[in-house]
Amino acid sequence: MLPRKAFLLADTHLLTRWSNQWDRTIREWHMERSFQTANFLLQPDLVFVLGDVLNNGQNTYQEDFDADVQRFQKMFASQAKVICAVGNHDIGFHYRVHPYLLWRFEQAFNASAVQLYQDSGISFVILNSVAFEMDKCEMCEEAEEQLLNVSKILRETGSPRPFVLQHYPMYRESDEICTEEDAAPEGEKTIHFREKWECLSKNATSMIMATLNPRAVFGGHTHHSCYRQHENGVEEWSVSSFNRRFKKYPSFLMVSFCPDTFAVRQCFLPDEYTLLAGYVVAVAVVVITACWCLYTLLRFKGFRLKKFS
Repeated sequence: MLPRKAFLLADTHLLTRWSNQWDRTIREWHMERSFQTANFLLQPDLVFVLGDVLNNGQNTYQEDFDADVQRFQKMFASQAKVICAVGNHDIGFHYRVHPYLLWRFEQAFNASAVQLYQDSGISFVILNSVAFEMDKCEMCEEAEEQLLNVSKILRETGSPRPFVLQHYPMYRESDEICTEEDAAPEGEKTIHFREKWECLSKNATSMIMATLNPRAVFGGHTHHSCYRQHENGVEEWSVSSFNRRFKKYPSFLMVSFCPDTFAVRQCFLPDEYTLLAGYVVAVAVVVITACWCLYTLLRFKGFRLKKFS
């Protein structure tokens, strides 16, 4: 069976219309062109966006929300199936989530608290991290019930261990263990993570691990890359932000999934200065070429006038 190629992106943070126009005009255009170029060249089968799809999803009016969703669909249009996880910027942190905000995001992106997607014998479980506060709220109880139902389906159908995709990373004390090229800066690595804010709680992490027994976990939220292996042997990747507002060198993961194995490669995008330098060189080449053509044309016309006068 051929592996399924997937893009894993995180934290695109699309701005709404009343936000910084430089970001909207330049950086989001860069995101669109970067994604569309990679999509054309690499032809993924699946695209996962691991939450914080929007920057202001938790506090925009419906008209602006609808416009942002349409812009996302245009920017990240693909021949592949695009699946989005829920992030805190999409519906708010747990303390401020309103049922309407949750409902409209789930309707717009066909998401749910726990979503099982199966393709070519491979199982993916996409989680709403905000719903795993484990405080017995209605949203959290529904998420835990859906998690148990998905686990039951996987067992009864004899499916292989699933891949978990979510916005928050599993519980960890900080980014101090992260050694990737685009990990958090040294000054930030030792900052202690607050449970349920920068990562899932210990209890939620233990419950998800015990219930799903995942083959691997992928998340975002911190805007920095991180790889770790849990005590139970499960590997976890935190995916860097795809937006140049947060990373000088944005990146995404290109993952080849098989039912019983997988391979991960990190793909970097050029920084803004490299892009701007490229634009300047391109414009200079066009201007110089146009001036040379004009000079040659005028010189040729002058030669003809002298010859026939």
